[in-house]
Amino acid sequence: MRRLYPVAPAPQALHQPEGHRPHGPAAAPGPAAPTQGGYGADDSGAGMELPGWGVPAPLAPPAETGIPPEAGTPREELGAPEALDTLDGLAAAYSYPVHLLPAPDRPWLRANMVSSLDGAAHHEAHSAPLSSDADMRLFGVLRGLADAILVGAQTVRQEGYRPAKAREAFAERRAAAGQAPAPAIAVVSASLNLDFDAPLFTEPATPTILITGAGAPRPAMERARAAGAVLLVAGTGQRVDLAEAVRHLGALGHRRLLTEGGPHLLGQLVAADLLDELCLTVSPTLTAGRADRITVARSALTLPHRMRLLSLLEEDGFLFSRYVRAAAPAPRDG
Repeated sequence: MRRLYPVAPAPQALHQPEGHRPHGPAAAPGPAAPTQGGYGADDSGAGMELPGWGVPAPLAPPAETGIPPEAGTPREELGAPEALDTLDGLAAAYSYPVHLLPAPDRPWLRANMVSSLDGAAHHEAHSAPLSSDADMRLFGVLRGLADAILVGAQTVRQEGYRPAKAREAFAERRAAAGQAPAPAIAVVSASLNLDFDAPLFTEPATPTILITGAGAPRPAMERARAAGAVLLVAGTGQRVDLAEAVRHLGALGHRRLLTEGGPHLLGQLVAADLLDELCLTVSPTLTAGRADRITVARSALTLPHRMRLLSLLEEDGFLFSRYVRAAAPAPRDG
């Protein structure tokens, strides 16, 4: 793994541990790693070595990274010059920049997605064919850093989403940050058409959160509560108000948010100007076909939202990019 930005010393070759993105509910049992919309048996990379990710160079000045100069760029938050051949090193490099938040209860929303060279977010409805072992290790680390994982109901149904598990590799780091042993899964659903007998609701280490609108069916709300889910109402009608949903999550103490899509949810988050950071794996593959890109929305933005590159890694032709807002986000009050 070599670091393309900021410039780093020449790395060693990356050891490729076993693992892959699962293929939804029918995935074979065993140590399958999660999809960008699914949850495998080992999502943290625990016990996996990561030699060769390289030693990151000191961060570029704020003007070069796109981090607002007035906010500051503490290295412990945005990636100290620590070797990335361990999970701790990788976690340090991808720490949430919570010092940038303008209000104590305002979450930082990060997305993690994968795309083929021709823009497909999946191949035949699954992202596993686009992934790599290094991608999966990063996938697990990003989950290990999050307070909550925001996901759309369609992705939950298609991929057979499971609850996040408490991982020993992240236990000390999470405890020091005041986090629960495992991140909560927060499902956005207007209809609450979900299987409440699924492990997501019967086996969570941290209670699953359901986010819906005030117009959701009352019987479904009652079934959700009976299943032990934390029900958050965001919006007065049938649709979920995502800005209000993010505020609710922040009020619960979930300031480090991660979304894995799917593309429809991510498209809505981008359209609502709620996304602060994008971790995008560019896969050296071509798919053709009509697969969704990483965002799908009803209409395009009036003006594209500019993002700035914070870091870029490469391994076997896979690019691991990290982009943040080009300007400080506005407070989300009221």
